[in-house]
Amino acid sequence: MSKKLHSGTIFLEDEGFMVNGGEQMRTSIDLHNFLLSLEIPHEISLIEMSASSAAMAAACLGLDQSEVGKTLIIKIDDNPAIAVIPGNRRLDLKKVKQVTKASKVKLMNPKDIVSLTGYVVGSIPPLAHANQMPVYVDLRLLAIPFIYTCGGQMNAVLKIKPVDLITAANAQIVDISDDGRV
Repeated sequence: MSKKLHSGTIFLEDEGFMVNGGEQMRTSIDLHNFLLSLEIPHEISLIEMSASSAAMAAACLGLDQSEVGKTLIIKIDDNPAIAVIPGNRRLDLKKVKQVTKASKVKLMNPKDIVSLTGYVVGSIPPLAHANQMPVYVDLRLLAIPFIYTCGGQMNAVLKIKPVDLITAANAQIVDISDDGRV
């Protein structure tokens, strides 16, 4: 069902890039090279269908949605940031506001996300973006052995240990989700 594209110890030549208005877009190769440069163990797999939602990725990989991390781009007092939460949970903006001591928190407009991250919406990994941003990882993701997230392309999935994601992204571990269904 999935094909291993590259892992933390294997380098593959660039397979090309997606174009958005003439700009080079980031892909799973950029994500892989970023993690490789930090010597972070990981796997990136190509799956047969789009992994653009936690439900789709979980179904394709035979996982529970709690094992799939959703990467959400948010604005905290007008500054971009990344929130990574379990796929079966909902981002709680009030909790984000509390832990960051912000006056305003909202989801970023999708039209601004591509230029900020370098990735197409629906393929955004939790790290290796065109612009550095603070990363907030929901503490519930520490309870699983591996997190599966978008891997930089619509059909790519990143598999990484929670501690390795936190290290590579220099992320803060916080309580930012609730059990509401998305």
